Amino acid sequence: MLPKIGITTVHQANPRNGSPYTILSDCYIDAVSRTGGLPLLLPIMTDEAQLDLYVREMDGFIFSGGIDVSPSFYGENPHALLGDTSIQLDRCQIPLMQKIIAARKPFLAICRGNQVLNVACGGTLYQDNTLQGKETFKHMQATDRGDISHLVHLEPGSTFHRLFGDRVWTNSYHHQSVRDLGEGLRICGRAEDGIVEAIELVDYPCGLGIQWHPEIMFHTDDHMKPLFEELIKAACR
Repeated sequence: MLPKIGITTVHQANPRNGSPYTILSDCYIDAVSRTGGLPLLLPIMTDEAQLDLYVREMDGFIFSGGIDVSPSFYGENPHALLGDTSIQLDRCQIPLMQKIIAARKPFLAICRGNQVLNVACGGTLYQDNTLQGKETFKHMQATDRGDISHLVHLEPGSTFHRLFGDRVWTNSYHHQSVRDLGEGLRICGRAEDGIVEAIELVDYPCGLGIQWHPEIMFHTDDHMKPLFEELIKAACR
């Protein structure tokens, strides 16, 4: 039986009438399918019982990219450089992440998902990468979404180092990043400007967070396939 991989969705306003609808890039679905999992889309729910059902019924999870996490969830006021946020989305995904961690279910958290992971564990974010306090390079590339943008240097002993070695070329589509690290997490990779690009839960069966978008890169070549294989392997245990 294929492992069931729940993929978080986001909402967007219909440009014609303004009504909300749920969306997800096909690249996430394709990545799970190509590595032996059954992709299942998770609607945005805030009911505790429904979130518990998600956790119980899924074998693994992918937290997809999307808009900014509201700084109210880590005790800050909104900075002028903060992007779009959604309290409803945060009230779904942050508790869902906490429930998944409590159940020790495997997950891969991508871009916004990486930020949700850190906040769910009590960490904080740079509301914009420029607020790191030193010069950063462009993390919102304007080239094709599958193109590589910059190197990420990986920490020995981490899952990422085991999968990719000392460094990996990634694409880049984020203006926020990890500031204060959440409880139980460790930093596993940084860009050369110091921005945190990869984190993982310590002593956990596949609890990975990354700032880049491997599902888009995997759509064009197999370089990012090991990340999804790692998730599927853990979900099969």
